[in-house]
Amino acid sequence: MNPNLQKSVAIIRQKKNAPITTTSGAKITVNESIGRAAFYYEKFRNALDYQDEHSFLKNAIKRILKRRIVLYGFQDNTARVLLHELVWARYFENESLPESVIEEVASILRKFSFLKSNVQSKNSDASDIIIGLCACEIEETLFPHDDQEYFLAFVKQTMAQNIKLDESEISKIDLSFQIEISSRKMFFKSDIDEIRFRLFRFYYPRFPVISKTDAAEICEHFDDILMTFEAQLQENKRSKVFKYIKKNAPPFIVIWDLINRSPKEFESIAANKSMILQRGSAVIEDRNKNIFSRVIRALFRGIIFILLTKVFLAIAIELPYETKYLHQINYSALATNIILPPLVMIITGFFIKVPGKTNTYTLLEITSDILLQERLTTAKLLTLNSKRTMGHRLFNFSYTVLSLAILAAVVLLLIKLKFNIVSIGLFFVFISIVSFLAFRIRSTAKELEVKAKDDNVIIGIYNFVLLPFVIIGKVLSDKWSDYNFTLWFWDFIIEAPFKAIIAVFESWLSFVREKKEDFE
Repeated sequence: MNPNLQKSVAIIRQKKNAPITTTSGAKITVNESIGRAAFYYEKFRNALDYQDEHSFLKNAIKRILKRRIVLYGFQDNTARVLLHELVWARYFENESLPESVIEEVASILRKFSFLKSNVQSKNSDASDIIIGLCACEIEETLFPHDDQEYFLAFVKQTMAQNIKLDESEISKIDLSFQIEISSRKMFFKSDIDEIRFRLFRFYYPRFPVISKTDAAEICEHFDDILMTFEAQLQENKRSKVFKYIKKNAPPFIVIWDLINRSPKEFESIAANKSMILQRGSAVIEDRNKNIFSRVIRALFRGIIFILLTKVFLAIAIELPYETKYLHQINYSALATNIILPPLVMIITGFFIKVPGKTNTYTLLEITSDILLQERLTTAKLLTLNSKRTMGHRLFNFSYTVLSLAILAAVVLLLIKLKFNIVSIGLFFVFISIVSFLAFRIRSTAKELEVKAKDDNVIIGIYNFVLLPFVIIGKVLSDKWSDYNFTLWFWDFIIEAPFKAIIAVFESWLSFVREKKEDFE
């Protein structure tokens, strides 16, 4: 068996994904009654910012760090406060994290504090990027992902055997970057912070324990490093390498599920085709059943995200504008902007279907080939050049014209319905974001699809009409967290005093308990 795959299996067999723990020593302890308020707040806050569930912990760390650094700067107690807030929010069980981890986190914070203070960057996002890198390293320290890393090494090694590109098209280092980025995006849904962190580790293997010389070098060349990363990330959006890895991802997803489902038996399963087919079929069936619950959960979170954000913006922007400049409120426009986006999400849910039996059979055959032959037997990627015929250019031009026509027709319809400029702007923002979120949710249902099925006429028309909005939604979603005033309001105007009050209450209860013990 592939050594990287063996190591991944061994880690999962010993201890399934679990946070860092010790059996002895003092543990981080919080008041659970007080912490319950923080837990419910965290649920609400996650609904405000639509994100993948696996990123909740990392994003919470980043959000807490950003808030505390902006308000107080790096302090000696930042690590302790951060870990207490994470336990309050129940990312970790009470009395599960050892007190010793506070110093580990503090050490990481000191390193990134040095970088933040000494990097002379022309990039306006440099501070946010550094905090994102810091959050990723802390998240990995608290919740190690060694099993995922070894499995991903196996995936990249197997994929690379089938990607035979001439160096005149792409250099070896650029190809390595593209395989790295594509694999992380496809298999573990890594976001921009996580990918930058991995590229940083890829670029600086010594990064976790860098010396002052290394740190000074990073500070001096930080902008050059970022430019290299951003160029690779931009290239990956249209890269045929990403499309190839995405197309060949399903069997590896099945293998990952097989390992997690039966880590002790995996080696014997992987050596027997009939066992691969039998156990693999059960894994695919379970994942397909689970897809519906994941889709419903994603739809619900998307609807909550849209409603909360839309209502907030309606109160903050739309209603004041209409009251001051138009002297009347267009309730029909307001209702349309609130009701239509969630309705689009719900309609999309009705169109979602999982792949059928033919797909399962093909997928299992490819999976068994990978495990038994230790190689990917599908067609190789041999060139990045795409033949663009005159017909393709004509279709592309026609599609662009039709897309603009759809957007123009929607604008005219909204004007006819007496939407004002603010209502029209908010309509496009939310319909576009919802369309993109719905597209992502549909992609979830197709993650095990080996060969894409043709859509029927109704779905084809529905997709065609929404696709221009999906494209706009993708652009907006990439920048939403940066410019979403709703999130800034909650993080600094609501969350900061709320967490401070919780901390005071917890300290007071601790003081009262100590006083009580003095009299016992």
